[in-house]
Amino acid sequence: MKKPNLTRVAAVVAALLAGVALTDAQATTFTIGNYDPLFQGIAETSATIQGGSGVSQAYVVRIDLNAPGVGFTTTPHSGSLETTSQTTSQFLASSGSQVAINAAFFDPCGCSTTTSDAKNLEGLAISSGALVSPDQVGNASLLITQDNHASMAAGGTANTSNIWTAVSGGGFVLQNGIDVVNGSLPGDPLNPNPRSIVGLSQDGSTMFLVAIDGRQARYSNGVTQAEEADFMYALGAYNAINLDGGGSTALVVQGADGSPDTLNRPSGGAQRYDGNNLGVYAAPLAPVPLPPALALLGSGLLGLFGVRRRK
Repeated sequence: MKKPNLTRVAAVVAALLAGVALTDAQATTFTIGNYDPLFQGIAETSATIQGGSGVSQAYVVRIDLNAPGVGFTTTPHSGSLETTSQTTSQFLASSGSQVAINAAFFDPCGCSTTTSDAKNLEGLAISSGALVSPDQVGNASLLITQDNHASMAAGGTANTSNIWTAVSGGGFVLQNGIDVVNGSLPGDPLNPNPRSIVGLSQDGSTMFLVAIDGRQARYSNGVTQAEEADFMYALGAYNAINLDGGGSTALVVQGADGSPDTLNRPSGGAQRYDGNNLGVYAAPLAPVPLPPALALLGSGLLGLFGVRRRK
């Protein structure tokens, strides 16, 4: 186990403040953009990761778990097995959520981008308080109560009392601020791949949903799980789980027209039909109030318009 390189993280912060990107080929470095608000309590950004695996592109959604209107959902039980597969965009539309990311390894992996079928999930899954898939040793789980208290647990240890939503991944990559990646974790941990990740801040008030693209030459190579652990730490996560990645990696938000908008570029050229997805409900952004001077000017113009109309 190793703690993420604090010198490296400090250097990244310094570089960001200076407005420059790092070029040290011996370290994994991150150029993280400014966050743009999407919904109340939810903002998104993108980042570039450069390290031993080459250059990769990451997409981040940051969620304030205390924001009004924030809630969670996941794929319910259906079909002849545990779930019926959907693309992440289909899940977002059918659930009415505003943000969605693929979650949990699943079997069988026909891994189709065109056809839905029945799936069994690896690890704990709970949808609207109902058990979809049992807890399983070897996985790690994100647990969320109905009032948005979020925590993480190693497979086989989850306390599911009062849990409303739960999804699982291959295992922790970051645990209590420590990089815990090892070669036995699921998801091909030592080679660069697309990655889907969920992280929580140390105080549990902030969640990070991350998609890192890969397997696409001259755009994004993908990262190892150790590189993703360092990246999550740089974002502000204290605990993080590697969800299902590869061709399943998809991070989707509700666009301005209400239709799904995919932030990343799935490596298969289209979204895969996945066995499990995690959705986030959110309220629209509040209208920005006019500055007092502009508001006064506007009311004055309306008054003049009213006088002219009366004349």
